[in-house]
Amino acid sequence: MPDTAKKTKYYLDIEPELRNRVKAFAALKGKTMRDWLIEAIIAKLEDEIDASEGLASLANAEGTVSLEDYLASRQDDSKKTK
Repeated sequence: MPDTAKKTKYYLDIEPELRNRVKAFAALKGKTMRDWLIEAIIAKLEDEIDASEGLASLANAEGTVSLEDYLASRQDDSKKTK
């Protein structure tokens, strides 16, 4: 079954030197410039999503202990072992 999703064209205005570098690098990888750019965009998007999710998980304080409480518990533990 053919892919029936409509694709959107996006025109990117970049400097000729950058275009040539991207095209050459893509060719060295055996890819078209279009395929190489799509892969790069997807990789960047996944990195940004991972970073956002990581920051969100750091903001979740459920089940965590303050530094002061942790240090106090360590001091209590060291007193018990003496």
